[in-house]
Amino acid sequence: MIKKICVFIIIGTLMMHVAYALPVPSQDQRVKKVYDHFQEQLIWIKNDVWTPCGKTLLETISHVDEEGLWQEKYTPIVEFLQKADLGSPEGRKRADELLTLAGLNYISDMKGGRLKPHLAVKDIHVQLTPINETEDLINYLSLPDQCGWVYALAPTAPEYQHLKALLSTYRQKQAQGGWPQLPKGTRLEKGDKGPLVETLRTQLIAQDALSSQRQGSDIFDEALEGSVKNYQELHGLEIDGKVGEATLEALNTPVEKRIRSIIVSLERQRWFPSPLPARYIQVNIPGFYLKAVNEGLPTFFMPIITGKEYTKTPVFNAPIIEIIFNPSWHVPASIVGELLPKIQSNPGAYAAKGYHLYEGEGGVRIVQNPGQGNALGKIRFTLDDPYSIYLHGTPNEKLFKKAKRSLSHGCIRVEDPTKLAAFVFNNPDDWSIEHIKKEASGTTTKPVKLKQPISAFITYFTVFEDENHKMHFVADEYGQDTAIWLALEKLTIKVE
Repeated sequence: MIKKICVFIIIGTLMMHVAYALPVPSQDQRVKKVYDHFQEQLIWIKNDVWTPCGKTLLETISHVDEEGLWQEKYTPIVEFLQKADLGSPEGRKRADELLTLAGLNYISDMKGGRLKPHLAVKDIHVQLTPINETEDLINYLSLPDQCGWVYALAPTAPEYQHLKALLSTYRQKQAQGGWPQLPKGTRLEKGDKGPLVETLRTQLIAQDALSSQRQGSDIFDEALEGSVKNYQELHGLEIDGKVGEATLEALNTPVEKRIRSIIVSLERQRWFPSPLPARYIQVNIPGFYLKAVNEGLPTFFMPIITGKEYTKTPVFNAPIIEIIFNPSWHVPASIVGELLPKIQSNPGAYAAKGYHLYEGEGGVRIVQNPGQGNALGKIRFTLDDPYSIYLHGTPNEKLFKKAKRSLSHGCIRVEDPTKLAAFVFNNPDDWSIEHIKKEASGTTTKPVKLKQPISAFITYFTVFEDENHKMHFVADEYGQDTAIWLALEKLTIKVE
């Protein structure tokens, strides 16, 4: 019985890493169109040897795993081409066509064509740029520098390259055995001593939060407490310097799972449009921050509050088209049922906050007047989206001190709406900080349409780079990474 179980395990493992069969390029219409365009001329082979561009592409597809792509998809082609007989017309033709097919697949993969995000996660509404790898390859091969496109397919954002470097680092950690696990229920703090403290040190060293020179001591001293605090900051945890339930879970996350998160983040990076706008706003839902980018460089980062697990903030791209000073809050129907009993139980208190009830054929409507206590704060940023999601301020500023800030009904609260408004307007002569503050004072609602709407990307990255170029790993708050990983894993199995 044990032998049978072992056989099933081996077969199951092999199925999860199925080696793709060597494809037949002539059965792919994309390949046919490319050669029709070039009048059946060979593209990658000249004088019975690979051209410089052929060598470049062959070398690149030999290492697609560095991009977080599945190497096994390309391995059969690579292995065949490395041994291909280029001395015969038939051999040259087959080799050339196989490399063309690999190039087409690589273009598609690197432009985010591996999966449809919305099919993997219903809350992802990113509209990817349409991909036509056939036209792209024909255009690339018509350029004076026929090889440059191979390198130019990767996203230009520095964070993509830093994620690639991180993937390489964590694969090295995996090869070295990862890190040990602390027992379930472990709690440690300054003053403790013993073998569990030694294990903690080993974990922190392996996860780049402690110098290897600090290994060996079994005392939880002040310096170790500082390292734990640094680790907590980089993992979206409450910073108390103690190993409690949440910190223990992060420390015990195996290296394989960290690698998965990096690969998913690389895939998400490829969903951005290319090129990116010169100026844009990026919201990172699980990272609880907003990044304002100008000329490709971050201008500032800002803490935000996003949707609760059961009122998730969706992932989408949309322009900011309007800024509203002193907005009223027309309570969405989805929140009325939650708020109405509270108002009815204490009408005086809610009236003082500017809430009004309106009864009609469609039921009860709730509106909160502009003011210091308005739930939207003093400034609202209108997104041109169908999800009724927008950015806004909040009177409850103390919530920004929390590490975990999934606290809203879906909209995005920003810590400093005045600073964000100045960036969005991008017109210091007409919209200085002082002018913005003046418009936001009082209770008169004033909508201002933007002359130049600015792109906003509402994203979901559990691995990301902060303003100090430090890489963070945070919890998969909505379970999106898990779903994306499962969808990507299915791509490793090719059904013939």
